[in-house]
Amino acid sequence: MESTSAPELLCFFGLAYLAWGIWLLISTRRLRARGVRVPGVITGLVRSRDPDSSTSRPIFRFTTLEGHEVEATSKFGEADPPRPGDRVTILYDPQKLRHARIDTGGQRGSTLGQILTGAGLLFVTLSLLITLDII
Repeated sequence: MESTSAPELLCFFGLAYLAWGIWLLISTRRLRARGVRVPGVITGLVRSRDPDSSTSRPIFRFTTLEGHEVEATSKFGEADPPRPGDRVTILYDPQKLRHARIDTGGQRGSTLGQILTGAGLLFVTLSLLITLDII
């Protein structure tokens, strides 16, 4: 059985991060293009289950243009999220209300998408440089 080399692992994780980052950036772009912006309010925070993490995911409420009240929990955690009672702008797709996001870079997913894409490119580049014996 052949073992996996460091360049292969770097390339694998680099491609995985790159794909995840690009997917986040594309989904964010689509939401911004067809989404509807409405006012909302932060109603609570969900703390990370990881005892070493200081991130929290905001819980928010908003009313659609059709008058439906929706409460959702953000998919993205932050070290300094909006606080309960804060007024925010919500971005939602009328076809997928559960995919609503708070309209900030960190909460839309674009910041994480950029970080993952950059890390993915770095890992793939490093794996190529190691494979070509440049570094």
